[in-house]
Amino acid sequence: MLIAIPVTDQFQDIEKIEALAAEAFPPEEYLSPAAMIQMSKSAGFDFWALYDQETFVGFMTVMTYKELAYLFFLAIEKSCRSSGYGSKALQVLRRIYPGKKQVVDMEKLDDSAANQLQRERRRSFYIGNGYKATGQFLSYLGVDYE
Repeated sequence: MLIAIPVTDQFQDIEKIEALAAEAFPPEEYLSPAAMIQMSKSAGFDFWALYDQETFVGFMTVMTYKELAYLFFLAIEKSCRSSGYGSKALQVLRRIYPGKKQVVDMEKLDDSAANQLQRERRRSFYIGNGYKATGQFLSYLGVDYE
């Protein structure tokens, strides 16, 4: 069973999180784990490391506000991808935040984007896990999201 452990300043596997964050996100979406730890010191922002027993498999950050739980970041170790851990992470999200509406941004599909294939895979993953396309778009940090 996948478990979530809070990430703090003294987190033992911070180097694993740092390496994963650098690998998993394009530069325009990257936020350092140190910045995420700092953000988690305020109410409404949670930073979770994900483990399968003793094995680090990824991390997620979640912003909460009233009845919403917004999945800000989700990253799964490269060696663990396509093994169901992303879907298990979403199950953990639902367990940690019962009764809250789950929200995620999906990058807008754009044939000219350097990471178009990654965008398509992410979108397919979220839709396959019950999230819905809204047709509503926003832009921040130079990236368009639905």
